[in-house]
Amino acid sequence: MNTNTLGRREFIKYGLSSSLVLLSGCSTSQKKLALRGVTNSFPSEFVNSLSTGWEFFPIKDIEFKKSPYNSALNEKTDLLVLNDGWISGLPINSLQEIKADNIRNNFSKQTSAFLDGLGKDYKKKLFPLAVSPWVILFRNEDSLALNNKNSWEVVFSSSLTKQIVFPKSPYLLISIAQKIDLVNDFSKIKSQAQSFDDMNALNWVVSGRANAAVLPLSSCVDSLVKDPRLSVLLPQEGSPLNWTVLASPSLSPESFPTDWFNSLWSSTYLRRVISKGFLPPTNFLDLRRKNINVPKRYQSIFLPEESVWNKCWSLPILSFQEKKDLALNWNNS
Repeated sequence: MNTNTLGRREFIKYGLSSSLVLLSGCSTSQKKLALRGVTNSFPSEFVNSLSTGWEFFPIKDIEFKKSPYNSALNEKTDLLVLNDGWISGLPINSLQEIKADNIRNNFSKQTSAFLDGLGKDYKKKLFPLAVSPWVILFRNEDSLALNNKNSWEVVFSSSLTKQIVFPKSPYLLISIAQKIDLVNDFSKIKSQAQSFDDMNALNWVVSGRANAAVLPLSSCVDSLVKDPRLSVLLPQEGSPLNWTVLASPSLSPESFPTDWFNSLWSSTYLRRVISKGFLPPTNFLDLRRKNINVPKRYQSIFLPEESVWNKCWSLPILSFQEKKDLALNWNNS
């Protein structure tokens, strides 16, 4: 008997063992980077432009969770995508700095102002991906008796009394009120409200239960284009801005995928992303020079005039005391 020759069974066992070792090695080396976020809160093209080394994991039932993004940090997360309203709840010490200086150096004035309002700690650790203005969405606008149709003051039209849905945020509503010289008396806004419900604002209007709603342009574009009963206004005083940002719990500062960002705002996706109500955080003048083709009816909304865009504003992060004072001011008016 030749002891140097492997038997059939031993050969098979050896082959299986070797295969498992190889597969284990491949699995480890091919482990993908994780992006987490709420579906529809950012341009879907961002996920579509993902390289094969990344995988998207949606965060679900956000409205039922107190700190949905914090819970995502307990799982493997390389990048987190979220709206600016959730920023103040993020544990800043759990985030890495995002450098990408070649992109940051081309940020627009609006983007720089937004980052300055976050404070120095968040400024280096958050990366603006896209921005969308808050607008007023109308249903059957021609049948409504509207006053001051190009201004935020239109919300006080008699045809919108108890017929407009506002966002829940007193901070955002107070910032709008101050633009039209309503300094400390916010009862006028409250008396017009059908509801304070930004989560379902679009449904209120589409279903006919409300005549208008204040919401980000990006959250109503699909219905706006498909439903001829709907129209939208970006007021002449400008508008609050709704930012989509990236945070990095575990990705090293040098590993931020700048090619991914560039791909999102390249000619391949640019028109599609803008037609969904988003604008890039980079220089606005560069955007206008590209002669982007968007529906003519909404051109001044999707690509606002510079005079209007420059009046738009971002909401700085408030301290605990500032939040307390603001809530007291709102509740007592």
